[in-house]
Amino acid sequence: MTLTIEGIINKVPKLREYVQIHSIKKGFSKDEKWKVDLPNDLKYFVKVSDICHAKHKKTAFNYMKKLSLLGAPVPSTVCAVELQKEGKYIEITEFVDGSDAEEILSTLSPQEQFEVGKQAGEALKVIHSIQSESQEKTWGPYIIKKYNNYLKEFEKLEVKYFSLDTAIQYIDSHLHLLKNRPIHFLHDDFHPANIIIHLKRLKAVLDFNQYEWGDPIYDFHNIALYTRNISVPFAIGQIQGYFKGNPPSYFWELYTTYVAMVFVSDIVWSIKNTPNHINQMVQRLNTVLDDHQNFANIIPSWYKENY
Repeated sequence: MTLTIEGIINKVPKLREYVQIHSIKKGFSKDEKWKVDLPNDLKYFVKVSDICHAKHKKTAFNYMKKLSLLGAPVPSTVCAVELQKEGKYIEITEFVDGSDAEEILSTLSPQEQFEVGKQAGEALKVIHSIQSESQEKTWGPYIIKKYNNYLKEFEKLEVKYFSLDTAIQYIDSHLHLLKNRPIHFLHDDFHPANIIIHLKRLKAVLDFNQYEWGDPIYDFHNIALYTRNISVPFAIGQIQGYFKGNPPSYFWELYTTYVAMVFVSDIVWSIKNTPNHINQMVQRLNTVLDDHQNFANIIPSWYKENY
């Protein structure tokens, strides 16, 4: 059923004394989002989803609480409410002042971009500090199956924008690296659009709704697709902040394996979900090919050890 923000406020006591409500339209998510101003300069971020997603989202919400206790820069959680009759799941966190990094990085100096990138890498390290207690999932078979499913979907497409030969060859020759990789909590959508910057410093990491369990190195793949196109200094800083310097040699082999895998999935996902943005997909994947010389080089051309 249709539920207005006013209807939500009437059902959530913490919101009833609101002063102003601001709709937030940014992003590809189907969730409804609002900024709600309350007395005493209190500001909440309210997100409303279909209740069918409640279990997954509530788990992510609870991990945000845990990450906050571990010192990760995440928004403070307020409450999560399930409205069974209305079929809605409501999540309330603090509203974080600042601008998303995708918008503001270009206004910072290269050194400032690098420093914020280092802070992002340090934050990602804390996020990855949660290790899976379950012994049921093995990473290698899981991610290979996921990749193979996307490859089958790609082969069904009538329009093919790229030859996958070099990507597939690289993946096939490096699959052995995925055996016995550690399984940790992953953000799985870590890039500047999900990072808030305030006063030239990282303020918060947002949006854990795509959280995953897997190899921590996998969480770097968005650098190739998105981050390096927004800010190379930030991308370098993220890697060096995470590793407290240049990464170990094994990082680049794994990183490029995952980049090659998501090269395939990005084509399929883009055609199915954002058909109006195909040109952007083609452009970013051509950049990936250039950065890695058609997967002949494991270290991308933009990376500098002594930035």
